[in-house]
Amino acid sequence: MVDYSRIYDIIYALCAIGGREQKLFGPYHPLAHEAFRRSMASPDFPEIWFELPLAGDPWFDLHVLTARESLDADMPFDPETTGGNPAVFSWFARQDISKVRQLALSYDVHSAGIDEPAVQLLVRTHTPETICSFLQAAENETAAEAYRSFEKRLPDGWFCCYAGVFPSRKDFNLRVECIPDRGLERAYAQDIALLERDLRQVGLCDFGETLLPRCQLLAQSPYPLEFQLDISPEGRALPTVSASVRFGASPDDPDMPSFDPDGPAGELMERIESWGLADDRWRLLPETAFAKRVTRNGEEMVFYCYPAFIKLRWRNGEPVDAKTYLIAGHQPE
Repeated sequence: MVDYSRIYDIIYALCAIGGREQKLFGPYHPLAHEAFRRSMASPDFPEIWFELPLAGDPWFDLHVLTARESLDADMPFDPETTGGNPAVFSWFARQDISKVRQLALSYDVHSAGIDEPAVQLLVRTHTPETICSFLQAAENETAAEAYRSFEKRLPDGWFCCYAGVFPSRKDFNLRVECIPDRGLERAYAQDIALLERDLRQVGLCDFGETLLPRCQLLAQSPYPLEFQLDISPEGRALPTVSASVRFGASPDDPDMPSFDPDGPAGELMERIESWGLADDRWRLLPETAFAKRVTRNGEEMVFYCYPAFIKLRWRNGEPVDAKTYLIAGHQPE
């Protein structure tokens, strides 16, 4: 039987060697290892996201994503391997694969918060009732009602790709991620008033001096744009908002190019550094990318990692921070 905890350690080591642990990750690997161990609901290796700040003290949070394809509807689930969420995993295992993609457990590792991870549903298609059903399975009817109200505010061309709740947070804690289609993204790149109109439509009202022009700058990049919103019980976006761009694993993907420090991604990061939201650690991100073929016990497998997101965050219209996300995993050949 494959020891997935050992594979996680290998992937982390490949990301963090060469001094990158001290500069990017900080001293949080043991706690993250324990969080990963608590997330092994599937017989297959999950997808891993490392969430890293781009300035200040190095730390990381861990997201463990289980694919719907890896679960059977009649599988039993244990609190010890579902982050304490067996009912949510049981619900997820019964969903239509054409509608749902992954179920994520998100751990605030750097603040020692691994006992009550956030739980998030990633969907393939626009399925509001599936998201509401998920929130009900997570025993959060208030969040389900808030999401129904939020759906009515969605601008044309926006797709809500995930929704999640954070049981460890005392305040109301529904979060969503929305992707404008590429035509709308190009329109935002040309017309900042259109961008403001759609952000106001979902409930934002305090833009400060930087939120709109910097979101427009992201829209002008060759990378897909996404918005992350915290939602009130009434279904309106709260004052904390994030905007991100996503990178692919391959430089040859025209729809989602990879992170290129000598191309548009590097130019974007230099701008973010000039705003004081990043220091020079971002220049280490290309070194975290790898795809390594390994033979273990006669089985060939590939370990991989790549920079997948750059995210900017605002609160009450003021810039807060910038982060990056690395996506990593393992798959048989």
